[in-house]
Amino acid sequence: MSSLSGPPSTEEAKAAFLLRRGSLAAVCGSVAALVVPVALLLLSSDLVQGLSVDSPGVLSVESVLVVAGAVLLLVALFLYRRAFVHLKHVDRRLRPVSLLCLLGSVGAVALVVAGAVVAGGSSGVTGCLSGHPTHALGCLRSKDAAIGYLSVAGFWLLWLGAAAVATGLVVSGRHFHRPALTAGGAFYGVLAAVIIVPFVALLVPLPSVAGVLSVAPCVALVAPSLVYAGARQSLDRVGESGSKPY
Repeated sequence: MSSLSGPPSTEEAKAAFLLRRGSLAAVCGSVAALVVPVALLLLSSDLVQGLSVDSPGVLSVESVLVVAGAVLLLVALFLYRRAFVHLKHVDRRLRPVSLLCLLGSVGAVALVVAGAVVAGGSSGVTGCLSGHPTHALGCLRSKDAAIGYLSVAGFWLLWLGAAAVATGLVVSGRHFHRPALTAGGAFYGVLAAVIIVPFVALLVPLPSVAGVLSVAPCVALVAPSLVYAGARQSLDRVGESGSKPY
């Protein structure tokens, strides 16, 4: 395994450039898919009178935001994967990481399709989104089996992609000697652990699933923000050495 001790190569410059772009797409996707929908849920349940989480307007807005966020996260996953491809010659572990990111992209597409169907579906299907996280998938399967199973398959493939991104960023951070990149990978690992909680709760009773899931929006913003900082530091070093990503 090599490290960035000498002047950065063109491949390394391209990887840093793609990591920065991917992190920006991930921040925007996290805001659309997690932060704003969670804020709407909190407002509708606690603060705004007359605004119900079960109302068609709120469910429609949440569905559209989740679909838009999933598209942006798909873009981020694609850019992260391209960055790892440029670096796979310096660490063999990035080769399986690139493959898993590709599977994650397939999962993201599946979730986009399922989300689009739910967004334009009947009130019975969209009503599943307002239920408890551990019951939502069972509700979807009961209303539309195809969408329910597509959502489950998409989630697991996307989870594999998220775990691969976490591993790839830790490896990249060590290669570039950028603690921010390594920390970003660690936070993506935390996010992967958090979002799997509803599925674990289907098998094992957990005391507070909602409490664990409430940290997901914060982690989803911190992780790509750290990646952006680390990638920008790497690009600054590239600029000082005279290498250009493109």
